[in-house]
Amino acid sequence: MTQLQAQLFESFCDTMPYGVCLVDLQGKITYWNVAAEGITGYFGQEVLGRIYRGDLLVNCERGKTNAELQCPVMEVLRDGRAVAADLFLRHKNGHRIPIHVSAFPLRDSKGEMRGAGEIFDPAPTNPKNPGWAGHSEREFEMATGLASAEESKEQLQSLLRSPSASSTALVLIEMSEQEAILQHGGTAMLHQAIRVLAKTVAGLLPSKHFVGCWSDWRLIAIVPDCRAEALERLKVMIAGVGSSCAVKWWGDRVVVGMRAATCYVDALKNVDALLLGLEQDLKCVADEKE
Repeated sequence: MTQLQAQLFESFCDTMPYGVCLVDLQGKITYWNVAAEGITGYFGQEVLGRIYRGDLLVNCERGKTNAELQCPVMEVLRDGRAVAADLFLRHKNGHRIPIHVSAFPLRDSKGEMRGAGEIFDPAPTNPKNPGWAGHSEREFEMATGLASAEESKEQLQSLLRSPSASSTALVLIEMSEQEAILQHGGTAMLHQAIRVLAKTVAGLLPSKHFVGCWSDWRLIAIVPDCRAEALERLKVMIAGVGSSCAVKWWGDRVVVGMRAATCYVDALKNVDALLLGLEQDLKCVADEKE
C-alpha cells in the first residue's frame, strides 16, 4: 500500500461511525480508529502494538466464561473464517455495552491470511427491538437496494383498488439458505447474498413489474397483466434457478437458494389474507424440499 493509499484508508476509517480494529497474525493491534476510541474508552496509543484482549468482548449469557471462545477476533485467527456475534463490550470505565461485532480474515492477493479485521457497532438499547444488526427489516431493505416493506404494502393496497387487480400476479420469494450463509460468512455475506437474490429475481420478471422487500428475508413481486401461461412460465424459471445463483466469498462459492409461491390477486381479499395464502404455499414448498 502506498503512502497516499494508507492516508486515504485511515481517513475513510476515521470518518466511519463504527469501531474498526485490525490485528496481525499474532493478535497484535495494528489499527484502531477514532470511533473505536469513543466506543471503548481506550485511546489508540493505549492499544496499538498490544495483544488484543480476549476479554474485551464477552458473552453474558448462560454463564459462559471462556473469553477466547467468545471473542470473534480470536475465532477468526483460529479458524480463518468470518464471524458475527452479539456480545457485551467491557468499556475502559468498567461498564458493559451491548454491541454487534463482525470480524473477518484479512488476506493478501494470494489468499493467504495476514491478520484479522473487526467492526463493532453499539446495539440499540430499545427492548422492543432486540434483533441484531442484519436481522432488522431496515438493514435487510438497505442490503437489497429495493423498495422498503412499507412501500411494498402501499403498492399492494393501491393495487387492490385498481380495476386491473384480477389480472395481476403476486410472487412471494424467500431466501432458503440464510442460516448457512450467515454461519459461513457473517452478516456482510448475508447482505451480499440478498443482493444477489434480488438481482436474480428482477432479471426473471417481465419488463413491467414491481419488486420490493417484504419481511424475514423475503421479497414480494407484483406482475401486472400476467396471463396464465406467463405465470406458469415464471414458476418454471424460478424453480429452475432456485439453487443456481451463488455468491463468492474468499474463493468459496456458496449457493443462494430461493423458494417462491405465486397467486393472482383477489380483490375481495385484503393484503393480509392474500399474503397468508402465499405464506402457506411457501411453507408447503419448503416442506416438499426437505
